[in-house]
Amino acid sequence: MVENHRPGICYILPMYDPATGSHFFNLYQLLERARENLDIFLVIEKAKLLPGNAPFRFYCQRFSFPPLRFGELLFILMRERMRGRRYFYTHYSFYGALASWFVTAFFGGVSYYWNCGAPWLYRRSFFEETVFRFAMRHNILVTGTAGIASEYGRRYRLDRKRIIILPNWIKILRFDNGHDRGSAKKRFGVDSNRKIVLFVHRLSRRKGAHVIVPVVKSVTGQSKNVIFVIVGDGPELERLRLEVKNQGLGRFVRLIGSVPNAEIENYFAAADVFFMPSEEEGFPHVLLEAMAAGVPYVASNVGGVGEITPPILQKYIVRSGDINGFAAKIVELLTEPTSDMRRTSEEEKGWVKKYDLNKVLPKFIALFS
Repeated sequence: MVENHRPGICYILPMYDPATGSHFFNLYQLLERARENLDIFLVIEKAKLLPGNAPFRFYCQRFSFPPLRFGELLFILMRERMRGRRYFYTHYSFYGALASWFVTAFFGGVSYYWNCGAPWLYRRSFFEETVFRFAMRHNILVTGTAGIASEYGRRYRLDRKRIIILPNWIKILRFDNGHDRGSAKKRFGVDSNRKIVLFVHRLSRRKGAHVIVPVVKSVTGQSKNVIFVIVGDGPELERLRLEVKNQGLGRFVRLIGSVPNAEIENYFAAADVFFMPSEEEGFPHVLLEAMAAGVPYVASNVGGVGEITPPILQKYIVRSGDINGFAAKIVELLTEPTSDMRRTSEEEKGWVKKYDLNKVLPKFIALFS
C-alpha cells in the first residue's frame, strides 16, 4: 500500500538504461531525488539492464507484442490505483498516456503526460496520430516552455488551463567543475591550442546530422586549427563516417560514437564551442549542459531554443538548415577575444542556474500535492 505521508505516483518510463547517452539519465536523477517526497512506483516499458539497487519499487514490462503490452500496462496501473496511488505521470509514451487516462477516468486520480517538441513536423500513421491527439486532450499536458505550450494549444486545440510548464533540468555541478580546458583536451589527445567544436546528440536527420560535413568544410576552409568532435550514435553515423572519408576531412572530424551521459561532462570540459543544428527540438538538455560548462553555442532556432538561451547568445541562434549561417557564427565564436569569451561563459553559468535540478525538483513534486 501507498505510504500515507507521501503522495503515491506511478511514473511510466519508456526506457531504462544506466549507460544511456540520452536525456533519460536526467530523469533517473530526478526520480532518485524525488523519492524523498513521493512514494514512486516506476513502470519501465523497456530496459537494457534492470535497476540493481533501485531506491523505489519498479516493474519492467515483459511483453513486446502491442496488444499484450498495452494490456499488461493497463493491468499494472489498475493494480497500483487499487493500492492507493492516484497520480500517473507518463514520459512521452503513447501507451502510458492512454492507459493512465483509462485508469483515472474510471477509477479516479490524475494523469499527466509529458511531451515537448514539434511532433507536427513529422508524419505518423493515422492510428498513431489519433492515439497521440487523444492522449494530448485527455491527460494534463506537461511541457517545457511557454512558447511550446502555446503551440501545442493552438495546433491540437487544447485547453490552456490543462497545460503545465515544467522546465528541463540538469545537475549543474557535474559540468561546472573547474576543469582547465587545455588539460581536458590533452586527455583526448588534442593539442591544447587547437579549438574543439563539439556536437552531442543522436545522429539523425532530425538532429541535423546531414549538415555536419558541409559546416565542417566551410569552417575549416577559414581555419585549420579546429577539430569537430562528434559524440552520438544513430542512423546517420555510417553515412557520416563515409562522407568524412570521401571529403578528406578525417583530420578535422573525430567520430566518438555513443558516450554515457554520466561521462559527457568530460567532453564539454574540452570544448570551445558547442554546435546543435537540429531540425526539431523541444527543450534540449544539451544546451543546458553547454551553459553549465560555460561553452558558448551555435544552435538552430527551433522549439524552445530561443526561450532558454541567454541574451548574450541570442545572436548565435540560426535558422535551421542555414549552413553558411552556422559556419559564420562558429568562426565568429572561435575567433572571439578571450575577454569576450570569458564574459559569455560567466553569463551562461548565471543564466542556467534556474534549470538546476535543485530548482526544478520542487516544481515537479508540487504536481502531486
